[in-house]
Amino acid sequence: MPIGFDLGGTKLLMVADGPAGQFVERAATGIAFDGRALSAAVESFLETHRDAASAVGVAIPGLVGPGPFVQACDVLPAIVGWRPPASLTSMPFAMINDAAAALAEECHDAPSDITAAVVMAGTGIGAAMLVHGRPFGGANGWAGELGSIPLAAGPDGVRTLDQLASGQSLVARLGGDGATVRARVEGGDRVARRAAEDAGTALGLGLATLIDLINPALVSVGGGLVDLPAYFDAALASAERHALPDLWRACRVRKVRAGELVAALGAARVAAS
Repeated sequence: MPIGFDLGGTKLLMVADGPAGQFVERAATGIAFDGRALSAAVESFLETHRDAASAVGVAIPGLVGPGPFVQACDVLPAIVGWRPPASLTSMPFAMINDAAAALAEECHDAPSDITAAVVMAGTGIGAAMLVHGRPFGGANGWAGELGSIPLAAGPDGVRTLDQLASGQSLVARLGGDGATVRARVEGGDRVARRAAEDAGTALGLGLATLIDLINPALVSVGGGLVDLPAYFDAALASAERHALPDLWRACRVRKVRAGELVAALGAARVAAS
């Protein structure tokens, strides 16, 4: 039974997926969440399923360096430098970027020559790509840092996609935390809903950029913001307005099929392959 972990800015998703069914557990994270907390949560979940565990995959919201170790992580800076304990690496194991993990799950049954991308919109924004059926990682395997692309320049400096469209940006604009922001938007708060629409519109610019650059047949969007009212619809409308019409028509844009579990399942899939 492969086991997958998806580390995010607000929660750690832990999934054991086997013949007897799927077991899912969640643990809160946050800006102070560090490597010791991650190791403890992973060890605890693995202990429960150790007898049946066949492989372990960990999805990280940042850059994974050789070894492997967490090389960079803007949303959880306290985990930078984390290396998996020997209890994980003693079995088939993979630690990869969360968008790359989501791509592995979302496109596992896609045509072998597809050009496609997954965009994860949560606390931060990242992407991963297949080009003619092959993962495109760039020189160091780090391609896909979509949240870092500059979108606007003005008197206050350059604004990136993360600063305009991420969950972190919504919290900064509206105050509180992610749960508070979601409650306000879902409750019909006009200011919060407008902020969600603005953030979704900005994400659409990122999607249009990606579509214009790689001409994908498919772009799937996941992450904690994808089900926030007004956000995804605004992103679709914005992407359609700003992408080149022929490239937009050649591309299908959808939500990831596995929902919030996509990166955890993808990490497990990669570890077991």
